[in-house]
Amino acid sequence: MGNHGTHVFAGDGPALDINQATLKGYPNVPRDQRRPFYNKFGWTQGIDYFCNCATNRYDSLQTRLTKRFSHGYSAQANYTLQRVRTHDAQYFETDLPEHQGQYDSSLNYGPPDWDRVHNFSTSVVAELPIGQGRKYGSSVSKLTDAFIGGWQFNTNVIIQSGLPFNVSYREASADRDTGPNRPDLIGDPDGPQTRAQWFNAAPIGASNSAFGRPAKGTFGNLPRNALRGPGYWRADASLFKHFMIGTGDFEIRFELVNALNHVNLGNPDSEVGVPGNPNTNAGRINSTAFGNADPQRQLQIGLKYRF
Repeated sequence: MGNHGTHVFAGDGPALDINQATLKGYPNVPRDQRRPFYNKFGWTQGIDYFCNCATNRYDSLQTRLTKRFSHGYSAQANYTLQRVRTHDAQYFETDLPEHQGQYDSSLNYGPPDWDRVHNFSTSVVAELPIGQGRKYGSSVSKLTDAFIGGWQFNTNVIIQSGLPFNVSYREASADRDTGPNRPDLIGDPDGPQTRAQWFNAAPIGASNSAFGRPAKGTFGNLPRNALRGPGYWRADASLFKHFMIGTGDFEIRFELVNALNHVNLGNPDSEVGVPGNPNTNAGRINSTAFGNADPQRQLQIGLKYRF
C-alpha cells in the first residue's frame, strides 16, 4: 500500500515561516536583509504561511494474519514495512514569487521524526478451558466453577524499530545563521548501540570522527534524520474473571501495562563536539521513550457489570 501526496502542508504543518532568512550572502549580508520580505516591507519577524505546496510519499508492505475466535481463543498478528518521506517546514521554498530560487526544499526532504521502518503487533484472547461448559471440569458444581471457571487471558505485544534523529555539531552558528545545522558525513557513523554510546559521536577533528565541519556559508551533506535510535517493544497483559449473577455478567479485571517491565530508551544526545568545545555526553542516551513518558510496569484492577 502507498500514497503520493501533492499540494500538502510542509512537515507536520500547517504553517511555515515564509520570512526565514536565506543563506545567500552570509556572512557579508546581515541576517534581516536576507529575509524575503525585508527589502519589500522592512519585515524582520517570522510570518506564518499556510501553504499546500509540498509533497510527501508513503510506501509499505502490510500483512495481517488472523485466527477468528473459535475453540475459546482468537489471535491476530500485523506487520508493516514502511518508507516515509516528507518535506520539513524549515528552509522550504514555497510557491510565492519572493521565494523562487532562494531556498533548497530538498535539503530537508527525508523521513519524519515519527517514522518507524518496521512495525509488528500481535494480540491474543484466550478463554481458559476450565469450568462448566468447558473442556476440563465441565461437570463441576456452581460453587467450584465460581473459582476455577470463567477465566480469560489477553495479551498485546508491540515491536517497532527505532525513530530517526538528526546529528548536529557545536558552534554551528559560526558557520551559518539559518537552516539546519547538520555536519558533513565523512566516515562510518555506526556505533556500538549501547546506552553509553549509541552512534559514533567522536568529535569533529578526531581521527575516528564520522563527521566533518562544512565550509562556512554552506549546509552539511548529512541527510535529514539519517540515523536511527533504539527500537521499541512492550507487552501488555490482562486476566479477566467472569461471574454470572442472575442474567448479568460480573467481571473482575487484572491489567498489566508493560508486564515485563521493559525499559524502552529514547534517542541519544546527537550534538557532537568540535575542537576546543567537546560534548562529553554526545551519543549517550539519558531518557526513556516518548520523552520519559513511556510507562514502566503498572497494575490496575477494574470491575465491570454487564446486564
